[in-house]
Amino acid sequence: MALLSKVKTWWENHECNVKNSFDILHVSMSVKPKWLTKKVLVNGSEVEFILDSGAQISCISEMTWKNIGSPKLTGVPCKGRSFTGNEFSMLGSFMASVEVDESKQVLVTHVTSEKLNLFGLPWIIEVENKLGYPIVSSIKKSEEPIKVLEIEKAQSKISEIVNKLAVQFKKVFEPGLGHCTKMKAHLYMKPGVSPVFVRARPVPIGVKDAIEKELSRLSEIGAIKPIEFANWAAPILAIKKANGKTRVCMDYSTGLNNAIELDRYPLPKPSEIWAEIHGSKVFSQLDLRDAYLQIELDEQSKKVACINTHKGLFEVQRLPSGVKSAPGIFQRLMDKLISGIPGVFAYLDDLIIVSKNIEDHKVQLFEIFDRIEKWGLKIQLEKCNFFKEKLKFLGHIVSKSGIEPDPEKKKKISELTRPRDVKELKSFMGTINYYGRFVSEMHKYRGPLDKLLKKEVKWEWGQDQEKAFQSVKKVLNSDLMLTHFDPELEIIVTADASNYGVGAVISHKFPNGKEKVIEYASKSLNDAEKNYSQIEKEGLALVFAVQKFHKMLFGRKFILRTDHKPLLAIFGKIKALKCFLHQDYKDGHCY
Repeated sequence: MALLSKVKTWWENHECNVKNSFDILHVSMSVKPKWLTKKVLVNGSEVEFILDSGAQISCISEMTWKNIGSPKLTGVPCKGRSFTGNEFSMLGSFMASVEVDESKQVLVTHVTSEKLNLFGLPWIIEVENKLGYPIVSSIKKSEEPIKVLEIEKAQSKISEIVNKLAVQFKKVFEPGLGHCTKMKAHLYMKPGVSPVFVRARPVPIGVKDAIEKELSRLSEIGAIKPIEFANWAAPILAIKKANGKTRVCMDYSTGLNNAIELDRYPLPKPSEIWAEIHGSKVFSQLDLRDAYLQIELDEQSKKVACINTHKGLFEVQRLPSGVKSAPGIFQRLMDKLISGIPGVFAYLDDLIIVSKNIEDHKVQLFEIFDRIEKWGLKIQLEKCNFFKEKLKFLGHIVSKSGIEPDPEKKKKISELTRPRDVKELKSFMGTINYYGRFVSEMHKYRGPLDKLLKKEVKWEWGQDQEKAFQSVKKVLNSDLMLTHFDPELEIIVTADASNYGVGAVISHKFPNGKEKVIEYASKSLNDAEKNYSQIEKEGLALVFAVQKFHKMLFGRKFILRTDHKPLLAIFGKIKALKCFLHQDYKDGHCY
């Protein structure tokens, strides 16, 4: 068995001159007897471990990690070399469901490139406390440990924090469905509606077993319960998820959604979240397991949210995602959950925690976990990330340097084939609009494509459309990075106009004189605006820019920049931008 030696972490943002050494493995003899090993279920898979009360961590090999499904790792990876000169790595850690005899707990598990599955002291203490009897009666210590790990101070501190979270908030990580203690969801019915009962849909043979398994799971966790009669009933759909599992969706578009009032509670805009995270260097991400299902429906709502399946009728006990009011109900809950905790943001079931340093991050994590536990909610471990320098959030990569599109999303855009009809073009336009904040002069690319979206225009994909389509894909697949908004830095707003539309950009000027873009924006001109003179279009671009970036500009001094010199003569003599523009823009917020 190769020997582990010194480790240098990849944590780049902290000075780690003080080293902290400890034994990772301390086995008493070179030929281990059978009583030093034990078979344990990790995330439902059987794994054989070496039992060692002298080890300060528990870990599994990279191969074992892959065999149990490659759960998402958190923490900072480490590199090192053995005394034989072989390089190894500590890949990270994850929260695992560990079953030993009658004990089932969620425990911190580290992953190493070494061929080693180690049941160390932290696990032994937790399991023995749960069982009430020792699993390791006696192990003699050797004079020299087989493996020694040196790890820098920052990584040691992170591991300690994650361990404490796992121990203190076990209930949050335990398997099963959470049950919100703070509210029940109510579906408000429109007056005078009549019940809609839809028959069960035929089930394809290829997904029948998967659907029945999912229905059984939902029944076992209390999300649905079988009933014999219902006035309301909706059919179900089988959707295959990215991980290959089948998801059962309740299709309330068949009647219930038309009969209930829409909950209009607002979802946060991603741009509003980005504007709040400047200066952050440490990031964590939490994901709620079966998020909506953690909220119970009230008794009245349960009666109308029934589903009709080939296995019979079921009364839905928890808030289903297919109900049109679900996003508003859930976002209201999340906003209450995170209220008052600085640096915590929620977009539906995705939560991110951002901080300027590890200590602040620790405080925020313990505070949000304490609240999650008190509210009866549970976290999905596989989708959580802790103490990251960057992470994926809402289709973007967020880091201390700024925001950029998710490379996986960019790749999918680059692989898109040209739209064949208006429906496909609208889908493509929706995609590029989402990432429009990263692209300068997006309105110039949009012009030829927008033409085909007009009702009176016949579909004809020409050279102009193909050129615009390929150009925008190429631009979106390039290196794109936006800086974080910082209210302490100088702000510059630039605007421009073309025959197709208007564009704007808001930037920061840093103390070293460099300018970095915060966000781009663009808008296509309507038929009336296309008839404006050029000076009117340029003026319209300035108003659009100030309105678009209003939240970042209001109450602040900023530089408004244009390359259209006649405008300087006009706007230089007055204080308002609404001197001659169309009346629709005179009513806007211009400061």
